[in-house]
Amino acid sequence: MGVSGYLNFGSKTKGNILNNFPSGDWVANVARFCFGMNMLTTFPLELFVIREVVKDLIIIYKKRQHHDPSYTIDQLSTMQHVVITTVLSVIPMTVALFTCNLGAVLELAGATSASTIAYILPPLCYIKMTWRTKTMVQRVLPFACVAFGFMVMFLSSAQTIISALKNTDDGHCVE
Repeated sequence: MGVSGYLNFGSKTKGNILNNFPSGDWVANVARFCFGMNMLTTFPLELFVIREVVKDLIIIYKKRQHHDPSYTIDQLSTMQHVVITTVLSVIPMTVALFTCNLGAVLELAGATSASTIAYILPPLCYIKMTWRTKTMVQRVLPFACVAFGFMVMFLSSAQTIISALKNTDDGHCVE
C-alpha cells in the first residue's frame, strides 16, 4: 500500500492513504467503509483480551490486599464486565473522534511502548533479579538506563503532543 500510495501521490502521501482521496470519491468511500467494518469486527476481540488482562490485575490486587495467595475468580461480575468494557470502548472512541491524524496516535503509542520495551523493562527486570547480589554502585547503570528510557518516552510524547496541538501536520484529514 505504501509503495502504491507513494507512486500515485508522491511526497504528499498521507499516513492513512485513504485520506489522500477526496471525500466525494465513491471508491475511496467504499474502501473507508470496508476499513471501518474491519475495525468494527476486530474491536471485540481486542476488548476480550484486555478485559482478561484487567481481570488478572484484579486477581493480583485482591491477592495482595487480602494476603490470600489462593484467591481467584473465574469471571468478572456483570457490573465489572460492563464498567471495564464501557471504559475500554469509550477511550479509543474519544481519541478517534478528536483526531484524524493516525500518525500522531501511532507516534504516541510507539513513544510509550518502544521506550518501555527497549529501555525501561529490561533493566528493571535485571535489577529485580539481581537485587540481593549487586551493590548500589553496580545498579547505577541499569537505573541510568531506566531514567534514559523515561526521558525518551516523555520527550517524544511531548514532541508529538505539541506537534498535534500546533497542527503542524496539516493535511492528514480528508478534505
